[in-house]
Amino acid sequence: MADRSKTTLSLSLALIAALSGGAFAQSEETKPAETATRTDNPGDAAPKPGPAGGHSQPAFIASYDRDGDGKVSLDELIAVRTERLQGADKDGDGRYSEAEYIAEFEGRLRVQYAEQGREASGERFDGSLKQAGVRFALLDRDRDGFLSLEEDLESARKTFARNDTDGDGFVTAADPKPVREDDGNAKNANTGEKKDEKKDGAAN
Repeated sequence: MADRSKTTLSLSLALIAALSGGAFAQSEETKPAETATRTDNPGDAAPKPGPAGGHSQPAFIASYDRDGDGKVSLDELIAVRTERLQGADKDGDGRYSEAEYIAEFEGRLRVQYAEQGREASGERFDGSLKQAGVRFALLDRDRDGFLSLEEDLESARKTFARNDTDGDGFVTAADPKPVREDDGNAKNANTGEKKDEKKDGAAN
């Protein structure tokens, strides 16, 4: 009887070991799939560009491609910038005050955050609004505390020229990436000539 008990106990232990090993192997096999799921999570990807724009070409196109054809002409850019100023000009004087400029940008930034499924608050959001105030000061060339349409469009034309790197009159995803002009010594990608214009601090 003792021998039979020992045999039963040995078989039971062997069965438990076999089942535990199989469960461990199954767990190990599922780990790569779980890792892939985490890696492929859309939340880990960079936010899609939106109406608030930015300094990259994709952000520029997202901000100004009003007809959705994947390209931006200078006329299209000027039209959008003009409409923005007119919509933000609450006192009807034909120019931005600093408060109007920041409020217009904040409206677009909130739309962009909503489209990206992000909360329009926090340090990054507040930092973007502060940067809008810095841009206003840089664009206000005559330092009168207002931004005229002419001053705004001067910046728009420079931004367009900087992004239309193949010189075909349109900014598209096919344009070579612009060279940063940190010190005014960058060269035009088409002509190789040195550019003299300074950074104006304008966002797209």
